[in-house]
Amino acid sequence: MDPLKVISYNVKGLHSPVKRKKILHQMKQANCHIAFLQETHLSDAEHEKLRRSWADKVYYSSHRSGRKKGVSILIHRQINFTQTLVHKDTEGRYILVNGLIDGTEVSLINVYAPNEDKPGFIRTLFNKILQYSTGLLLMGGDLNCVMSQLMDRQPASKIPLSRMSRMLKYQSQEAGLVDIWRSKFPRGRDFTFYSNRHTSYSRIDYFFTMKAELHRIVDIEILPITISDHAPVALKWDIGQRPTSKQWRLNASLLNDKAFTSFITAELKEYLDINTLEETTPLILWDCAKAYIRGRIISFTSAKRRGKESKQKELEDKIKDLEHKHKQSASANLLNDLKSTRRELNSLLSDKIEGSLRFTNQRYYEHGNKASRLLAFGLRKKQSSNTVQKIKSKETFVTKPDKIAESFAEFYKSLYKNTDTCSDNKSQSYNH
Repeated sequence: MDPLKVISYNVKGLHSPVKRKKILHQMKQANCHIAFLQETHLSDAEHEKLRRSWADKVYYSSHRSGRKKGVSILIHRQINFTQTLVHKDTEGRYILVNGLIDGTEVSLINVYAPNEDKPGFIRTLFNKILQYSTGLLLMGGDLNCVMSQLMDRQPASKIPLSRMSRMLKYQSQEAGLVDIWRSKFPRGRDFTFYSNRHTSYSRIDYFFTMKAELHRIVDIEILPITISDHAPVALKWDIGQRPTSKQWRLNASLLNDKAFTSFITAELKEYLDINTLEETTPLILWDCAKAYIRGRIISFTSAKRRGKESKQKELEDKIKDLEHKHKQSASANLLNDLKSTRRELNSLLSDKIEGSLRFTNQRYYEHGNKASRLLAFGLRKKQSSNTVQKIKSKETFVTKPDKIAESFAEFYKSLYKNTDTCSDNKSQSYNH
């Protein structure tokens, strides 16, 4: 799938049919796949009129008056989107839509924050994100506050950040979300809104995503201010499924396996006997030990799994054979053998299921009650904080995870490669 073009735009009212057509035509001309519109100033019935253009899926939150606020998410008719959940407020401030795009789970969140200093709104918003969001997350909209008085205002200001700004910074960090434009342009200064009243520019329109998913943003730009007094913010979002290497975790049940502990103790002793040398620092010894032991654990568990699969097949074949014989001859000995073999197979399968249940905890945390979802979001934040977003390799910056892994592999391969062998002449000169 090609990257999706997503645009966030504070349209400052769509009640006028002419302006509505202008905005929708602008989105169509920009090849927009998903549009986040803020300040639509439409009622529920009027929001339905947006469905008549290039978008056949329209989700919205209207203010009760139908003449102010209002947010809407428009999805192009060519996008294979299946909605699974819609959550919205009653004031036309935000809407959260979960669904599947070609089988990929996504959460789309469109926000129009108050233009007053209300940190409670940001806190409530992030609590709802924590409660309802799943899959790849993309939040866009007009947050009505800057995250840096120096970088996000023109002219720059020395006035302290508002409480809402500080709350936005805190909550986004806690949730593991990043300001996409700022992440792509750390030293950039561009703006999305011009205030005639204050004769100043500011960047108050944003896109956020999980830090660990930042590599999916192919491009982001702030477009010119034209029809509205805000600039549209456009990005390209690559949600295509990629084969990813799973993070290895130790199967904790192995720690109760005496055969395993004996095996690892012997392997570690052998490793230390061979590699404990004067020229080897403890740090290198330990780092290499972790990689070596992980390999031996994987080898042990693979052999153990193959052994269990072989044993299961053997028991199933034996049960089949005993059942066949018992059907022919109702022998008490055959029945006892059959029951004994079934118990043995049942015990083997129970061990297997216990292991499977242990690894379903993460799924429960993500889809269970609020406390568990809080833990799940904490885990996502932890994973995001450990994510390497970008590295410099051979004078170019690399951002895709697979390319980053390749660059690290190439670096360490080069680092530990012995490229300079000591010649006889050099050896003699050192001796003298």
